[in-house]
Amino acid sequence: MIEYLRQLFEYDDWANRRTIDALELNYSDRSRRILSHILITKQEYFDRLGGKDSTGFDFWPDLDLGGCSRLADATNENFRKLLTELDESGLDRIARYKTSEGVPYENNYRDLLMHVLLHSSIHRGNIVLKMREEGLEPPKIDYILYLREESESQYHLR
Repeated sequence: MIEYLRQLFEYDDWANRRTIDALELNYSDRSRRILSHILITKQEYFDRLGGKDSTGFDFWPDLDLGGCSRLADATNENFRKLLTELDESGLDRIARYKTSEGVPYENNYRDLLMHVLLHSSIHRGNIVLKMREEGLEPPKIDYILYLREESESQYHLR
C-alpha cells in the first residue's frame, strides 16, 4: 500500500503541475481559485497529520498562479519526504486534529492520505469542467496518461 500511495502522490503532483501549466496558457479565474483550494487543502491535511488545530482555517485563499506553483512545490516535497519515511505500519498511525469548525477528530494516516488524493481529484475535475464551460482547453490529467508518460520515460532512460 505504501508504494502505491507514493505513486499516487507522484501522479497528484503531475496532475497539479499540468493544471498550473494549462491555466498559464488558458487563464480561468474560477479554475485558479479551485486550484488554490486544492493546494491549500493538501498542505493543511499534511499539517493535520502532525495534529494541527485547523479551527478557523480558510480553505479558499486567493493565490495567484505563482503562489499556486510555490505551494505545489512545498506540499509535494512535504508528502514525498513523509511517504519516503513511512512504512506500511506507519499508515496505521493515528492523527488527532481539529477541523476548521473546531471539531476534534482522529483518523489513521492511510485514510487521511487517501482523502487528500480523492479531494484533489474531485476538484481537478471541477477545473476541467469549468474550463470547458468557458471555452478553454483543459489539462489532460487522466491517471492512465501519467502512467503512459512514466512508462515511456523509463523506457527512454534504459
